[in-house]
Amino acid sequence: MAERVLILGGGFAGNAAARALRGQGLEVTLIDQRNYHLFQPLLYQVAAGDLQAEAIATPQRRLLRGDLHFRLGRVARLDLSQRSIFLDDGDVLPYDYLFIALGTVTNFFGNAAIASHALQLKGMEAAEAVRSRIFSALEAASHCTDSAERRSWLSFVIAGGGPTGVEFCGALLELLRVVLPRDYPELRLEELQLTLVEGGAALLPGFAAPLQAQAAGKLQKLGAQLRFHTHVLGFDGQTVQCQPDPDIPAHTVVWTAGVTAHPLAATMPGAKGPGGRIIVDPHLRLPGHPEVFILGDLAYGSDGAFWPQVAPFALQSARHAALVLQSQRHGRPLPPPFAYRDPGSMAVLGRFDAVCQIERWHLRWHGWSAWLLWLGLHLYRIIGTRNRLLTLLDWGTDYLRHGAAVEIIRSPTDPSDPCVHTQPSRHKMQAGNLTSSAS
Repeated sequence: MAERVLILGGGFAGNAAARALRGQGLEVTLIDQRNYHLFQPLLYQVAAGDLQAEAIATPQRRLLRGDLHFRLGRVARLDLSQRSIFLDDGDVLPYDYLFIALGTVTNFFGNAAIASHALQLKGMEAAEAVRSRIFSALEAASHCTDSAERRSWLSFVIAGGGPTGVEFCGALLELLRVVLPRDYPELRLEELQLTLVEGGAALLPGFAAPLQAQAAGKLQKLGAQLRFHTHVLGFDGQTVQCQPDPDIPAHTVVWTAGVTAHPLAATMPGAKGPGGRIIVDPHLRLPGHPEVFILGDLAYGSDGAFWPQVAPFALQSARHAALVLQSQRHGRPLPPPFAYRDPGSMAVLGRFDAVCQIERWHLRWHGWSAWLLWLGLHLYRIIGTRNRLLTLLDWGTDYLRHGAAVEIIRSPTDPSDPCVHTQPSRHKMQAGNLTSSAS
């Protein structure tokens, strides 16, 4: 009987691990609560209306053909001593080897008010909820007779100045600068306010100072108001409470200020690193359990080496773990300890502009060429020819027409739908219960 490998999580790490184990005489099953793989780096473009969600989502079963298997389900708990996974539908799945690649969830730092009212960019439903909120706010503002209330509808706040916050800020500004005068003649562009709040001294932590300055200058040129050394303390759907800066009247807050490990990580034995990440041995295994591998965003090195929570690290960790598993199975010497090879960092700032740095080659630049590199790499990393073509079509529509490719407000009837609470109310607006898919 073939040895059983369970992979928890269908993001970059989980899918890469499954593909690396294809054809190795193993019974490989990937488990995820969504039946699709989501290209998370472009999720903000779904929120900004640049892409349709289907362009960056690929059915798992299309990716896991051949001797790979897929199981739709949510992991309730695991029993390491019995080598079993318990799903929330009651099924119990035994394993010989376990790969855990459940990724992260949005970190609201224990602030229940923000978690209840702010939107996030984790998962397809969440991104579509953000897009619906944006266009719902424009509709509400278009027929609002009270000037102060109208400005609140036209006030958008992004909390967090990392790559996601910066890229979404640029995309949203370019969207609104075109859509408002073209499609909403009742509104004046001067009433629009987009504020990016960052707790640190600069945008894009980890980037070189000149690139951080370039990002700030570009967003300010587009019309963003930047607040540094500022923390969002609360949000009730009407007002964003800031410290030490003044509060911001706004109905829309998008939270990109941090992530934390999937809740399952807290139930596992062993030491934890920053953000609840699981500290692993030099071969990405759970200490004391050589049959359990921790991949991607959940893994943290025992030597404290910097492992960023990005797609390249997820892919590299998955391939290394697959090599280690094969060595263990066949009694061969293990490969050298895992060492992350940083391919560089980049962030798009808007139309035809991006920042890029490749530290091992001491390269740092911005502008048109950096944007082209960003474009090419993201198209290359999208899984599937169909998805690449859909993305190219949406980008072409967006760039040629200078407007959103998707301007649809979802009108859900199911109360459990995460967008159901995003329709504008004259008095109060609440975010729905947004869930995040494992990545």
